[in-house]
Amino acid sequence: MGGYAEARELLRRTRATQVRLFGADDPDTLDSAQGLQPVLNNLGRREEALVLLRVTVAGRGAVLKPAHPLTPRSRAGLLTLLTGAEIAAEEATLLALPADCARYLGLRHPVTVSARHNHARALFVLGRFASADEEIREVAEEYERSFGPDHPTVLAARQLYAQTRAALGDGGTATDLTAAVVARREQGLGPDHPFTLSGRALLTELRTGRRRPPSAPGGA
Repeated sequence: MGGYAEARELLRRTRATQVRLFGADDPDTLDSAQGLQPVLNNLGRREEALVLLRVTVAGRGAVLKPAHPLTPRSRAGLLTLLTGAEIAAEEATLLALPADCARYLGLRHPVTVSARHNHARALFVLGRFASADEEIREVAEEYERSFGPDHPTVLAARQLYAQTRAALGDGGTATDLTAAVVARREQGLGPDHPFTLSGRALLTELRTGRRRPPSAPGGA
């Protein structure tokens, strides 16, 4: 619903209670940390979100083990928060995530598809536009088969696909894709939801010839 400030306070209080009662590495405590970190990022607190996400990745890896679906789900979050330089510094581990997910969970598992979404975002940030374009197109199609055309995750993937199309010089397709995303978000989320505003800003940039890097796949 876009109520990031309210969500932050609720999740912080919940996590603090869980830490006190169960400990920092309890699975429920880690769930709250996982939920809190994208909220912090959406509030512009990337560094705080990144610290919390790394704690979550380490905790889930130790408690749940690497093959548990929640562990690669947290690892995938790193691909949405890190800059290009940060991704390049850990490239071998970070970009291996989709293959790890496929080995642990299978190619069609939702966590694997989500990891491929974030992987495509990382490729885009690294300037590997053709590879990012192919992957995010496939991810968007897989999402749509699972969730239908109006699901927020589908629209997030299609917005990234628009950005890869623009980076490859296909501005017309990029603009059309983004306009469709904005229209569906206005209908489903409302005209003032942060995801709608993000799509509208990208549409303006495409129409005026300006570019921006993608943000987290959850919405922007």
